[in-house]
Amino acid sequence: MKILRYVLIILLGTVLSVVMGASDLPFWLIYLSVVVLFFVLLVGPQMYIVYKSNKLARIERYLQENKKKPLFAYALAIKTGHREAIAQAINGVLKKYKQPYMQQVYKANLALYEKDVSSFVRLAEQVSKEPLRTYYIAYAKALQGKYEEAQTLKANLLPGWMPYAIDAIIAKEQGDLETFQIAASASVESARGIQKFSLFYSFHYAERDFS
Repeated sequence: MKILRYVLIILLGTVLSVVMGASDLPFWLIYLSVVVLFFVLLVGPQMYIVYKSNKLARIERYLQENKKKPLFAYALAIKTGHREAIAQAINGVLKKYKQPYMQQVYKANLALYEKDVSSFVRLAEQVSKEPLRTYYIAYAKALQGKYEEAQTLKANLLPGWMPYAIDAIIAKEQGDLETFQIAASASVESARGIQKFSLFYSFHYAERDFS
């Protein structure tokens, strides 16, 4: 299916080049038009699935097709709910991506899935970029039982999945299943793409802790 799509895109690019060339248009315009066509038809749909899709099944198909990439393997590991698989996937991300920001975020994630709260609290403070820095610190405060501080930090987050996720985390720590379900659903509904996929399954397994 992928090969057929690539062939069709190449054919369209060729036809566009011929048609524009026959119209005596400048070479730079022909070249730019072909590049834009390739981007829209090849890269555009992938970017949409990764960042904007609202369909979990479609997102999962894309993840499965690209599971050799560490970031996508991590999302699929979250679906399994197995901490060992998730830890292994996170280590794959840490090995692949050496940028300080990626190291900060995924080391914090690793501590979280290993239930090492003290390390998570320390690593959350090291996240350098907003809004994840505020989100992770609020998350850490919630795990410490400092709910008022977590709520204060949550107020600094822009509307979207993050504030709802903090509400869900606080509710989980307080053993409030009903509030957790409402906040978790709102967080998932507000997210898109792979973030939505990861949140859906993270909350799915977190809910089991109430039983």
